[in-house]
Amino acid sequence: MTLRGLIWTAVAAAATMPLSAAGAPIKVITTDTNLADLARQVGGPRVAVESLSRANDDPHHIDPRPSMVVKLARADVFVRMGMDLDMWADALLDRCGNRKVQRGGKGYTDCSGAIKPREVPTGRLDPSLGDIHAFGNPHYLMDPGNGVAAAAAIAGALIRVDPGNRTEYESRLRSFREQIATAMKRWRAQLQPLKGTPIVIYHRNWVYFTARFGLREYATIEPKPGVPPSPGHIQNLIASMKRDGVRILLFETYRDRRYADRILSATGGRLVVAPIAVDAEPGVSSYFALFDCIVERLRSAGR
Repeated sequence: MTLRGLIWTAVAAAATMPLSAAGAPIKVITTDTNLADLARQVGGPRVAVESLSRANDDPHHIDPRPSMVVKLARADVFVRMGMDLDMWADALLDRCGNRKVQRGGKGYTDCSGAIKPREVPTGRLDPSLGDIHAFGNPHYLMDPGNGVAAAAAIAGALIRVDPGNRTEYESRLRSFREQIATAMKRWRAQLQPLKGTPIVIYHRNWVYFTARFGLREYATIEPKPGVPPSPGHIQNLIASMKRDGVRILLFETYRDRRYADRILSATGGRLVVAPIAVDAEPGVSSYFALFDCIVERLRSAGR
């Protein structure tokens, strides 16, 4: 059976399921695990949350599955990253038959509307430039400040579908905001010795993180977004790193490390492998634990 056939079969099966009983948890479906944790932070015991993608998926390459349609068909709230990072979810929304989570529905939430995007392209968009995001860099949750903005957007959706518990959602959002403010002071202090330190990354997943904490992106291993590096590009990068004394490479846990290994063997630098999503590693079970992990690994590499 084709994917289209499987999807419609799944929708038909979902349509026969009983509706949620009164008082049952609000069903929240997100496009990634960071958003899922934010939903749990503001929803508490009143929500049942599930992410469509897995923590170690490359967010640029998610394969839609028929099971995702079933989840959306039963959802009360749908939360997405937006900025065209999760366009793969659009076809699933079109087929799920659940008006509540469609654009304009009271359960639909695009968290990107709550943040100020970086790297919004100007001028004509051309495929020769690589995988450029038309609305700006979508990896905004790598700045904990944007996590607060996204949590507020999620709280708004929960209030729309469950207005009777507005006070609780607002209280939990305030608590989350305060916890982030406290943690931010700690993370900044821990990274203060690295302020201004140049780092090499593979893809521009870290733009918001480096801007928030004062690190400097020296170069990307990708010559253009989504374009693998050529041997010549790697050699030029190695020469530049040697010349400028750049020592730190920052890689995501899901990333193939063959390019990093080649660069490290030539430069003697240090590789920092860090998750960018909640649940990507054991112990990284919350948005706070995610940044604790990233900050500690960078701090260790800078000693």
